[in-house]
Amino acid sequence: MSIALEEATTALRCRLLAGDFDPGTKLREISVAEDLGVSRTLARLAMSALEHEGLLTREPNRGSRVKRFSIKEIADAIEVRGELEAMAVRQAAERGLDAAMDARLEQILGSLEEVLAQGVTTDAMRDRWVDLNSTLHDCLVEASGNWALKVSISQMSRLPLVSPSALIFDRKDHENGHRQLVASHADHVEIVAAIRARQGHRAEARMREHAFMNARNKILNLADPETMDLARALPGGPLIRPDK
Repeated sequence: MSIALEEATTALRCRLLAGDFDPGTKLREISVAEDLGVSRTLARLAMSALEHEGLLTREPNRGSRVKRFSIKEIADAIEVRGELEAMAVRQAAERGLDAAMDARLEQILGSLEEVLAQGVTTDAMRDRWVDLNSTLHDCLVEASGNWALKVSISQMSRLPLVSPSALIFDRKDHENGHRQLVASHADHVEIVAAIRARQGHRAEARMREHAFMNARNKILNLADPETMDLARALPGGPLIRPDK
């Protein structure tokens, strides 16, 4: 991909995720080219790239439309990302951790434990949890040594609310929210322990279950209208529409 095409694709992706276009909106090649200040060829190629990513849908003889995401589709995508990450942690276990990565994972787990003990009840603490959670998942993928998994997971994570950084907290029932985070952290600890023990299939199974619970929690938490409004402030959030 040329630098010009990459920049055009990134610019259009950012506009889509920011909600500059309503879900279902038809995008015309010439309008996209004018908006981005690029040629129609670059606009067409950028739109094609985002069709492959799933942010646009192409209808025969009708052009491209902005994808409308249901909550179920988001949950499905999280489980697919989980399958890829499950493969990553299995390969990390089979490969073995080097000392630097082992120490890095231990540091992140310790920091998550500290945040959990203090209580994830403020925006600052939620942001801290999100950063640590995202970094942990990135490290687990990195530990696999599989570049193709890294690319595939990165692409999946561009979809709305699919990235490990796109966490949805239960803000009304704080006890339930705390239980969700405790369970999530327990998964992290068990996954890392399985990798260290070179138990690939155990790590794989725990990561798969971790993704399933993440998807289930998103479905439950997004059922609250206020939480849904907060979710729409996240990248890709404006593209979400409740399941029909």
